[in-house]
Amino acid sequence: MSFDEEWAQLKAAAQGEHSVAGWSSGMRLNQLDGGGGGGVTPSGGLCTSPAQKKTAAGVIEDELEPGLAKAGDDADTKSNTAISEFHGWDTALGLKHVLTEWQTQVKALAKRMGGEKEALRSTNVLFTGTDLHTGSSFCSVLPLPTYSYGTPTGGGSQPTLPLPLTSSHP
Repeated sequence: MSFDEEWAQLKAAAQGEHSVAGWSSGMRLNQLDGGGGGGVTPSGGLCTSPAQKKTAAGVIEDELEPGLAKAGDDADTKSNTAISEFHGWDTALGLKHVLTEWQTQVKALAKRMGGEKEALRSTNVLFTGTDLHTGSSFCSVLPLPTYSYGTPTGGGSQPTLPLPLTSSHP
């Protein structure tokens, strides 16, 4: 299906939705059933869940990072024991090299997990800020409300004035 064909179908579907009695044109936010949850909506839009991001960041902090530190320390202890037992052998030099590489990899993984944790937490702030900015940009295209002050007691009409009225004189 070409883009033009798909676009025509989407426009027809949107017109069909809005031609139903009682519907008016307006903005509709895409979300999954139940108010969010993350992933892609049926129409292809992004849907995120701050609660799931917070949970994932908590799992990294409370389970994965401590587990990695424990596994790294455990391997260090066992490797150092083996190195001391093979002192004077070429095997000890090989184990030292392997231990150094292991420690480098553990540090890199810990740094990566910390970065992912912070990214999950800052993404919630980023999406909220983007949503607020996008919402405020619609204010420039919405008509300003007008206020009627009624008719004077002597009859006639009074022009509609915007609120608030301010005076330049103290």
